[in-house]
Amino acid sequence: MNGAEWKQAIARGDVRVELTVKAVAISLRRVKPGEFSMGSRATEPGHDANESPVRPVRLTRPFYLGTYPITQGQYSAVTGLKPSGFHGDDLPVDQVTYPAAIEFCRKLSEEAGVTVTLPTEAQWEFACRAGTRTRFYSGDSDADLARVAWYEANSGGSPHPVGQKEPNAWGFYDMLGNIWELSLDHIRSYREMSETDPVGQISPNWGQMRGGSYAYGSDSCRCACRLVSNVKFGGSGLRIAINP
Repeated sequence: MNGAEWKQAIARGDVRVELTVKAVAISLRRVKPGEFSMGSRATEPGHDANESPVRPVRLTRPFYLGTYPITQGQYSAVTGLKPSGFHGDDLPVDQVTYPAAIEFCRKLSEEAGVTVTLPTEAQWEFACRAGTRTRFYSGDSDADLARVAWYEANSGGSPHPVGQKEPNAWGFYDMLGNIWELSLDHIRSYREMSETDPVGQISPNWGQMRGGSYAYGSDSCRCACRLVSNVKFGGSGLRIAINP
């Protein structure tokens, strides 16, 4: 889709759209406005203080989010680079720093004629939870996580091709496990954040990572889990967002 086609898709409210760059397609799904409880309670196994207090959050505008994490093939088509430690076009790209992720979005925006960015923390968690309030979007037990995610207990020590596990209720794959995903911002305090369309601090060098990865245990693969990534950290991937 080009910029004009995107405007038409947005006006129609298309649920699923594709960006095509150099014969590589990137699928996105529409997320409707809505409300959710962001964060986790102290009683949740794996809870960290930076996930509290739980706050009601309202997102007032629809947005589009990548159906899958960006793959190595997609990343290479846009940037010409292959930073990942593991190799395979259908594997999620990893070893991407926050500045590199922002540069990817900039280049993809130029190619596609529409502004591409990373999701905010609130957008990411809203889409990840997909209407649920459990530890994982699939339930509370490690067995529930195993149905939807590659993580330390079942990954064999490496990432896997995207889309092999069950999606969440809104059709998004691999939002837990497989690879950490960078968000655009970093909310410094849930206690002080806005309850409407919150956007945290935006730095040129670092952002928050979400979702856990193949190398981490279940406590790190929860919907509420947050981990800061800076320019010295490798191993993270990304999922794109488009805000109409």
